[in-house]
Parts: sequence; C-alpha cells; structure tokens
Amino acid sequence: MNIQMQVCGLIILILIFYFYHRQDTVGLFTEILFKRALYVGIACLSLDILSIILIVNREMLPEWLVKAECKMYLVSLVWTGYTALEYACADAFRITRANRFVRIFGFAVGAISLVIFLLPVQIFCEGNVVYTYGPACIATYIGAVCLILVTLFYVVQKGQRMNPRRRRAIRIWMVMWMAAALIQFFNSQLLVVGFASAMGIVILFFELENPEANIDRKTGFFNARAFTDFIRQRYNGEINSCGMLVSLESTQTNNLQSEQVEDVMIEMAEFFRRIPEAKKFKTDETEYALIFDSTEKMDRAYAMIEDRFQREWLEGMDNMAPIILQPYYVMVPSGSVARNADELLGLLRYFRVHIMDNPENHVIIIDEGNVAKKRAREEMLDMIIAAMEEDRVEIFFQPIFSTRERKFVCAEALVRIRKEDGGIIPPGLFIPVAEETGLIAKLGERVFEKTCRFIKNNKPEQYGLKYIEVNLSVIQCENKALAKAYIDIMDKYKINPAFINLEITETASIIMKKTLLENMKTLIDYGVTFSLDDFGNGESNLNYIVDMPVHIVKFDKDMTQAYFESEKAKYVLQAATDMIQGLELKVVAEGVETAEQLRELERLGIDYIQGYYFSKPIAERHFIEFLKLKNA
Repeated sequence: MNIQMQVCGLIILILIFYFYHRQDTVGLFTEILFKRALYVGIACLSLDILSIILIVNREMLPEWLVKAECKMYLVSLVWTGYTALEYACADAFRITRANRFVRIFGFAVGAISLVIFLLPVQIFCEGNVVYTYGPACIATYIGAVCLILVTLFYVVQKGQRMNPRRRRAIRIWMVMWMAAALIQFFNSQLLVVGFASAMGIVILFFELENPEANIDRKTGFFNARAFTDFIRQRYNGEINSCGMLVSLESTQTNNLQSEQVEDVMIEMAEFFRRIPEAKKFKTDETEYALIFDSTEKMDRAYAMIEDRFQREWLEGMDNMAPIILQPYYVMVPSGSVARNADELLGLLRYFRVHIMDNPENHVIIIDEGNVAKKRAREEMLDMIIAAMEEDRVEIFFQPIFSTRERKFVCAEALVRIRKEDGGIIPPGLFIPVAEETGLIAKLGERVFEKTCRFIKNNKPEQYGLKYIEVNLSVIQCENKALAKAYIDIMDKYKINPAFINLEITETASIIMKKTLLENMKTLIDYGVTFSLDDFGNGESNLNYIVDMPVHIVKFDKDMTQAYFESEKAKYVLQAATDMIQGLELKVVAEGVETAEQLRELERLGIDYIQGYYFSKPIAERHFIEFLKLKNA
C-alpha cells in the first residue's frame, strides 16, 4: 500500500496536536481557526489512509462501504481547502464580516460535498498502486482548486491588511497544495495531496501558531505580542472589555539587582495567578496587564492587588531584604472609550508614561474625559506640524520699558501660531504640547531665525531698541549643537550678536547643566548675552544666579503680583532685588498691569518693566510703528 507519505503526515500532525494543546492559548480567532484546520487535516489524512486500507481489503467488505469511505476522504479534501480560506480571511476582514463571507463559501462547500457523494467513484488497485478516479474525484479537484484560487486571490487582494508572516505562510501552503493536486491529477499513483496539506499546517504552526511564541518564558503569562493581538481581536469582534496595567517605575527597581527584579516579578506573577477572573499578560519587564469581562471583576482584583502591595515582597528570600513597592495603575473601565484597538494601545502607552512622570498620582483612569484631552493634544500636535510646514509660525514682540532711560529699549520675541482661518492659537495651548513632544526645539529655532530676519530687515536699533530677548527651551539647552546652530543663523543674517539676549529657565541646568554651560560659553564668547527667565517659578535656587553667566534676571509674573498681595512676598522680592543688583545684574519685572504697580516697582529700583500696562505682545508688522510712536 502506498500510504507511507500519508502516515508520515499524520504522525507530524499528531505531534503538532500534542505540543499545541500542551500549552495555554490566548483565545485568538486565528488560534481557533488554526485548530479547526489542524483537526480537519488530521481527519483528512486518517480518511486517506483508511480508504487505502479498505480498497486493498475490498473483497472482504461491502462495495458501498468502501466507496462511501472514499467519498468521505474526497469531501475532507474540499473541507481542508475551506479551512485554509477561513484562516486567510481572519486578517483580511473584521471577524463579523469574515464570518459572513466564509459562511457563504461554507454553503458552497456543503453543496460540493453533496455532489461528491452523489457522483460515482471508481477504484484502481494493482499491487502497491491504489487510487480512486471518476466524476467524484473530478468534482473534488474542481472544488479544491477553486478554494485554493479564491484563497490566493484574497491573499493578494487583501494582503496589505494581513500579518505579513501569515500572508507568506498561506501563499506557500496554497502553492504547495496546488502543485501536489496537479501532480496527483496527472499521476494518480502519487498520493501527495494529503501530505502537502499537512506540510501547510506545519508551516502555519512554526511561522505563526506555536503557542510558545505568545508566552513569557519567565512567568508563563501571555506576552506583549499576545496582548496586542488580543486587544485587536476584541475590537474587531466588537467585544467590550475592561482592564488595568500594573507597572513598577524604574526608580523603584534601579536600586535592586537584576536577580532581585526578576524574583519580584515572578512573585508578583504568582500572586496574579491567584486572580481567577482575569486574562493575564506580561507586557514589559516590570509591567503586567490584566483583562476582565466586567468592571466588578476588575474592581475586586484591584482591591486585592492594592492590599497585597501594602505588604513586603521577597519576604523570606535568602540574602535578600524584603521591600515595599508602590506600583502605578492605568485603569480602563471600558474599551469603548477608544475608537479602535490602535487608539487604545496608544492611550495605554501615553498614560503609562505620563502617570510615571507624576510620582504623587499612582492611579490614572482612561475615561472619556482623559481620552478627550489626549485627542485634543493630538489635534494640537497636528496643527503645530502643519503650521511649521505652511509657515504659519509668527513672532510677536512685547516691549520692555527702561525705568532709567524712560523708553522702550528691548523686547521679548514670543511665538504665535496662526490658524488657517486667520485666528491665533493661544500659546498656553500649543507650548505645552510642543514641549512634551520635543517640537519645541524646532519651534524655538524657527522663532530665532524669524527674529534675526526681522532685525536685518527692519533695523530696530535706529528706533531705540538695544536688544531682543528670545526664549530657549529646556530641550534646546540640552542640545550640544545649539551654539553652532544659532551662530550659523546669526552669520546668515549678519546680526550683531550683542543685539541678541537668550532667556533660559532655572530648570534647564538641573537636567543638563554641563551642556548648557558649554553652549552659554560659546555664545557669550561670540557676543550674545543671557537672561534668567521666570525667577521664582522654578527650582528657585539662588545658586543658579551665582553659577550661571547671566546679565539679567527676570521676575516671574506671579512673583511680581505677589509683591502687591503679601507682606512676605514683598520682603522676598526686595531682598532678591538688592542681592541681584549687588551682583551687578539687571532686574526685569514681568506682569506689570497698572500705573500703581509701575510706580512702586520704580521706587524699588527695578531696572526694566514688562507687562500689559505698556502693551500686549505686538505683531511683527506693527512693532516698528509702536517704537516710532513711543520712543519719539
């Protein structure tokens, strides 16, 4: 009997069956379809082998039984093709659409199966050569080939929506099966169709469906890849879920040895394993995700986890001191807050980072309010990028009054973004987003270049202006190439560097003090001066004034206003002014809004006044007219 290849294929599929079911699976739709293809493949090979055995021994058996079994094998071949099509459609469509599409073909396969049973089948058996032929076989080939072609067509048509590895594996399977079908059609003695089908399932197993690929080796939980696939499936199937991330911040684990971190995570995994109502994932080195069917189950689990984290970890471990940990929680009461799976995954990444930036708040809930804020942030980010691409970034100037010279001798360049409809976006809306995303560096450089272009084109020094202040962001101060980039811009527009004063904030030196000082030295040597901006609204470190080579210190608006509202603040500002001027530095008071405030600050000896009392920020095209009028 020529059943060697079928037996080999069957043994291989049985081994895959064993190893597949030995491990937990996530419950993905593709896993269900793969198991279905595996079961049909085992049944097909078993029926193939059984049909050959019955044919060889047909003298001892009723003819109807032998032919019925042969037709069952032929039908199983068609259903094997159907399972391949079903599996291919898992990525190409949403689950509900895939079910409808595949169901239509299911009816067609059922009809083909009925036709195969109704058509006659012939048997050939001479020596070791055994096969069937006739109308039933031809119908089988037509049905199987049609299913193969439909599967290949959809893999080509919808391939961009499929997992690339799944697309490649299905193509190989179908081409292999088609080649085997053609070989067996023209040479009936070579029974290779069943074996080719088995090899296709083997390819799927090793390329995509090995459960080990979805398992975290250290904890036995599902891994980050499985988490992503699971979330996508829940959305595609329109199944609402809730869940939470439980994360340890790096600062909590930095003082631990790597072995201790692993032991803590394993101990946490053992604890989470006792929460029966959750599907558990290890999504990062120090993070777990728990998915629930209802908020009630999630709330119960959260209470259990919070209670456990009140107690020590690593208790009773040799050579390890017990530790107390405080995790961060990102809670999702309902997956419906996101439009799709990609948005939810993005929300989880975003809020996970932002909660760890706020050590006071260890729980954040991704609800409609927070999602709306995140979407507004994304919209603002798009607006910033579009404005930079379309040159809708503008500079406004707020004049600064000299109390000694009694005129406007300098100005601060402030960035504004003009909307497509001509309106102005308030800086309080786009500056935080630009700082958070790193775009503030490009935005700051754009403002500096526009300021230099303004100086070159308008020559404001002839109207009494001595310098223009330009803000430097913290991110810019961390850039080692800052000094060279700004010097290149000044050279490009042939700007006298003494006409440029760069404002830095107190927080900048804490992040990257060495780089900041190097940039400052290079720019000061070139002729640029520096101001300390927002004094009193940062770390308020007086050593900053001593350490930094600044010429001007600017009191923050809040500090200026506090002078008129609090006796303590009044003494602080007076003392700070005396100290700063004692160091031969100049003082600017921001946020001055009334004549009374101006007179009091002049009496105090403040050098420069900036605020709405004199002027709001003025558009570039009107600023020269302001200087002509006020400094005449």
